[in-house]
Amino acid sequence: MRFTLMRADYVVMEMKNEPYKEPLFTAPWPAVVLSGLILALYALQSHFDTRGMIQYAFGLNPTLLFSQGAYDTLVTTMFLHGSWTHAGFNALFGLAFASGVARVFGTHFRGAVLFYIYYLLCGGLAGLIYCLVFPDRNVLLIGASGAISGLMGAAIRLGPGYILPVTDKRVVGMSLAWLIINALSAFVSLVPGEGPIAWEVHLIGYALGLLSIGVWMRLFRPRFFRTPVN
Repeated sequence: MRFTLMRADYVVMEMKNEPYKEPLFTAPWPAVVLSGLILALYALQSHFDTRGMIQYAFGLNPTLLFSQGAYDTLVTTMFLHGSWTHAGFNALFGLAFASGVARVFGTHFRGAVLFYIYYLLCGGLAGLIYCLVFPDRNVLLIGASGAISGLMGAAIRLGPGYILPVTDKRVVGMSLAWLIINALSAFVSLVPGEGPIAWEVHLIGYALGLLSIGVWMRLFRPRFFRTPVN
């Protein structure tokens, strides 16, 4: 019987010369682009719109949405912010929760497109529902908080290869915490120096993400599902 001797010393040398390093930054690129876009657009807005004219032209106003048919503002308002603090918080939360959603959708072209469409739908529908509930409010809504909250609601249910039911204790716990935080923001300013917060939009967006992500995944990523891990 003959044996073939295989030398393994080259493997040892490779391991010594090229040790494995854990990537320092692992967020998927669609989430990074989204977060960077929020900051970049506000940088342009704050530089060129010193009088706030862009906010009034492209912000969401419930009374004008229906009386003047300004439906484009359901989308344009998501690209405006009121301050660096406002934009920074949305960029930070966007990176945190968008990463999980974008990673599940996939970082290829189709996955990125699905991710951005989902983001816009969450934000646009959150604004529309707010205007339907409060059609007589003559207020100006700006910011991506409705869309970011939608990503938050979706991310809470998503895991590596599974989606949690809405009755899971982790989902329920996070939902209650988000409800309490936003209920408090109706009476107390949680961010010093910032104006009133449209906390209702946060809750609407969160609910949209929480309830729609299962349908979205079944439509566009049916192979994703398996038995939830509890």
